[in-house]
Amino acid sequence: MSKGEQVHFKIPGSTSNLGPGFDSIGLAINRYLNVQLEASEEWTFQYVNFDETFPSGKENMIYQAIEYIEQTYGQGKKAPPHMVTMESELPLERGLGSSAAAIVAAVEIADYTMDLHLDLDDKIEIATYFEGHSDNVAASLLGGLVVATGQKEIGTVSHVVENLEMIALIPSHKLKTTDSRSVLPDAIPFQEAVEASSIANVFVAAALQNNWQLAGKLMKHDLFHQTYRKHLVPDLDAVQDFSMEHGAYGAALSGAGPTLIVFTPEGSSGKLSSKLEEAFPLYDCEVLLTAPTGVERSDAFQIQ
Repeated sequence: MSKGEQVHFKIPGSTSNLGPGFDSIGLAINRYLNVQLEASEEWTFQYVNFDETFPSGKENMIYQAIEYIEQTYGQGKKAPPHMVTMESELPLERGLGSSAAAIVAAVEIADYTMDLHLDLDDKIEIATYFEGHSDNVAASLLGGLVVATGQKEIGTVSHVVENLEMIALIPSHKLKTTDSRSVLPDAIPFQEAVEASSIANVFVAAALQNNWQLAGKLMKHDLFHQTYRKHLVPDLDAVQDFSMEHGAYGAALSGAGPTLIVFTPEGSSGKLSSKLEEAFPLYDCEVLLTAPTGVERSDAFQIQ
């Protein structure tokens, strides 16, 4: 890339877990991290529409991921310095995949600038190493619904979602993933694990058949994580009950929370969103659609 030329990456955010699919199911959403890349004399990072300040130089997390990829996968190649400008539609620390999208950006930047030709499994493995959640990073890379393990030798299943809309109930406060994970048990009894797995298995089967009526019911019966996190997001039960009483398929924590996400039939999200805003005024309700594709690269877009 010569100086003055620009490349743009458009990376979808994600919601994950979807109830019983803990740490293994992700769904790409139509809210994006936009990344503009331009050759420069040194690595610099700029931010547009972020509600926090991040390092602008090599101490940046994205650069550290790029450096790791250079050392591990570069085979002697060096990542030439670039100015990286990022514009985000994803609120930070709200359970909508903002950190996963940022790490995916690092993987794509490294792959592009060093011409590595990383395959999808490599990208998922690298991003999971840094971000820790294969379901989120795989959704951002692939789009649609993904079922992932983070283990390269096993692979990832992706699926095009049909007839589904979502409503995100986004609170003003943040919730760090580390704090939300700290309330989870180190182990659960064998019989409870079997029951939890059976619920998750039926959920996956229903989702892959686009049977969201059944999948939505199963969201409420998760035994892996929502039970332990309810005190951090006390409106979960009320939102689930209210939403289903008003025609939604179901509702769940989005990722580690605190955002709650409601899954609705196609064409019904606007009306239900208004009802949710009235019933739960402490949340900002935002209608979402699934993002059918993952990362897109373009030479035409420019961040203002």
